[in-house]
Amino acid sequence: MALIAFNNEQKMLESEIRKFSKTELEPIADEIDKKGVFPVEIMKKLSDLGLSSLIIPEVYGGAGLDTTCLCVVLEELSKVCASISTILLVNNCLVAFPLMKFAPEKIKKCYLPKLTQGEIGACSTELGIDLPEKSISIRETDEKLSISGEQDFVLNGETARFVLLPVPSSSSKALYIVDNSPHIQVIKHHILGLRAAGIVQYRFSNLNITADACLLDGKEAEDALMQILHYTHIGFSAISLGIAEAAYEVSIKYSKERRQFGRAICEFPMIQEMLVDMKSRIEAARLLTYNAAADYDRGDASRLSANIARLQSGEAAVYAGIKAVQVHGGYGYIKDYPVERFLRDAKAIQILCETPNDIKSSIAKEILV
Repeated sequence: MALIAFNNEQKMLESEIRKFSKTELEPIADEIDKKGVFPVEIMKKLSDLGLSSLIIPEVYGGAGLDTTCLCVVLEELSKVCASISTILLVNNCLVAFPLMKFAPEKIKKCYLPKLTQGEIGACSTELGIDLPEKSISIRETDEKLSISGEQDFVLNGETARFVLLPVPSSSSKALYIVDNSPHIQVIKHHILGLRAAGIVQYRFSNLNITADACLLDGKEAEDALMQILHYTHIGFSAISLGIAEAAYEVSIKYSKERRQFGRAICEFPMIQEMLVDMKSRIEAARLLTYNAAADYDRGDASRLSANIARLQSGEAAVYAGIKAVQVHGGYGYIKDYPVERFLRDAKAIQILCETPNDIKSSIAKEILV
């Protein structure tokens, strides 16, 4: 639309990712979803293209691209496979971004190049201020923490080489970076959507963490975790947007091909109404998503625009998924068609890290200041 004007770099990136998705992702998307297989080979290819470290500055070996470029990549990949797009989001928004913004230089030089070389980083979804007390127990020794317990949803955790871990501290919460360890047991989930995204449970058994692995503590950690969360909302918005577009596009195609009573079903007013509603919500989500990205790239990191984009894009994706199933009728429930996967992935994306109700509460706090 006219309000969104990509520059030449962004247009070229969009074109290249679209081609990659068609040739490399489309043939395997259904298979890795059905089997719940983490796409190791595809991630190597994406890393070779510089996408696993897209926002990391060039000085650390990254591509050094902006948030709008990140959204372009996530949107295009999500049209074919939201699991793969989610893996990239975690590497960039939940791992690279915190390291870039808040880590000491020593940690940056250690871990950012690892991401640019194709290693996978993980992060717990429990970024909010209220970490469940029973999930983690901490025992402090000489300049070390010994952690036992569990975190239920660790994104990219299945194959990650290191994890950003929010843990309770004496003041409130601290953020640590922890290398993979025999003291971390990986429990694979059987989940509704994003089945190939490597979302797992971590169980810790006397995991020792040294003080120099702490990125932030106390009030600084609380503020940083909120910044990380709101930046990640922009990425989630782009993924939801891509899923919604995919559901809409296959519905348009199917409605033109499927015939009942001697006519294509796209001629029926009820089908037309669903398609129009899908398109309207998608275009609104697109504007909100890229407005939030542009705000950040201009230096105006608006929590309000990021939260609204996440809320509306998530709702648009779930709505489009539901309506796509309805347009397809009984075939919408069959795994031979991708719409049931779009709906499952849309719902999973909508509730990761923060639920719609949590986001609405954050928006209310912003507008009632």
